[in-house]
Amino acid sequence: MSLITDVIDGLNAERGKVNLAPLIPNDLLMQTAQQHAEFMDRKQALSHLGAGQTTFDQRIHSVGYRFSTAAENVALGAVDAAGVVRMWMDSPPHRANILNDKVTDVGLGISPATPETPEIARYWSLSLAAPL
Repeated sequence: MSLITDVIDGLNAERGKVNLAPLIPNDLLMQTAQQHAEFMDRKQALSHLGAGQTTFDQRIHSVGYRFSTAAENVALGAVDAAGVVRMWMDSPPHRANILNDKVTDVGLGISPATPETPEIARYWSLSLAAPL
């Protein structure tokens, strides 16, 4: 399994504990989340603001995903799927985004620490949304 699959499975396990439907991976959300993770890595800064000071909803909209609701979680430092899921679930605002019963789709971006160690993630970006 891939790291992305492992994280999404972990998020869906948490949603399942409260009887929420699983999140469905979405290519457009994957694209915007990966772009944002790489942006944070290039800037060496954890931020919800992206290139050109864009907000998460502007970035999601710019890849062509039309949404009725959207949210973003970012993280720095977790080295595996369990670690980033635990980080987000231990943070009330991030937990609320993951357990939002209105979101249906998910995208995850991960920027590796170095090209030599791609299995060690540094910057994580999670895009959550529901289509119009």
